[in-house]
Amino acid sequence: MDELQRVEFEMLKTLIQICDRFGLRYYLVCGSALGAVKYQGFIPWDDDLDVGLFREDYEKLLEKAPQYLPEHLFLQNSRTDPQFPLLYSKLRNSDTTFIEKSSRNLDINHGIYIDIFPLDGYPEQEKEAQKLERKKKIAQVKTACAFDMPQVTWKTGMVLKAERLLGLHKKAGRISQKLTETLAAYPTAGSRLICNHGNWQGKKEYAPKEQYGNGTFAVFEGLQVRIPVQYDAYLTQKYGDWRAELPEEEKQGHHLYVLCDPRNPYTRYIERPPNGRIRIKTPAEDGVLIE
Repeated sequence: MDELQRVEFEMLKTLIQICDRFGLRYYLVCGSALGAVKYQGFIPWDDDLDVGLFREDYEKLLEKAPQYLPEHLFLQNSRTDPQFPLLYSKLRNSDTTFIEKSSRNLDINHGIYIDIFPLDGYPEQEKEAQKLERKKKIAQVKTACAFDMPQVTWKTGMVLKAERLLGLHKKAGRISQKLTETLAAYPTAGSRLICNHGNWQGKKEYAPKEQYGNGTFAVFEGLQVRIPVQYDAYLTQKYGDWRAELPEEEKQGHHLYVLCDPRNPYTRYIERPPNGRIRIKTPAEDGVLIE
């Protein structure tokens, strides 16, 4: 493990302890599930950890965890960090720094993190599903202006600029909260399909509930962790031939960051001008990674 992965791994251990304490069923999902099965730990070039819980357990985690987290760990979502514009949570280490390109201007906690996704039920009726997708699309368009996305078309750039002029970037957290209420209205108990809306990859995120089941256990960096019980079906749906080796040029992390420092807090590197958008100071410390 490199330094970044070590910080994430320590947070994972804390998260699992809390889940076990309250009987919350979690799963390592996405690339973390792949890493557990294929590498018994991190994918060597990966830079994050992904955990999912059915919505009911996810909400219990949000309620219980803050009382048991050490002071340096912060459970971030649109309820606890008002400018945070996403549909899921991040467990952040506030004593570290990981400022991503897309969120570099947001006045939020920018510590190293692991992602925690709610897994929701999904409507089976086509009309109801279409209605839900429309609501999601509208919310996604409204919250897009909260992010720094320089590589966009002229038309998209004009839309984002207009949204900023309307102040939607300041309302992104509230928009996400409103959409969350809509998504959470589809309980997992009565649903054949489970959807990870936060890690949206189209149809790859519609999974039959039996793929998750009660989970099965695998080893991740020496730690026993839960993964979807039908992990082969789950990983095949998401990644195709997941057993095959990737070409060398594809072996890289997918989170683009401007500043990563596992040893110093993000507050050391940011300034807060009056306009509400943070500014990153020029880092001068040895060992800080810049991309």
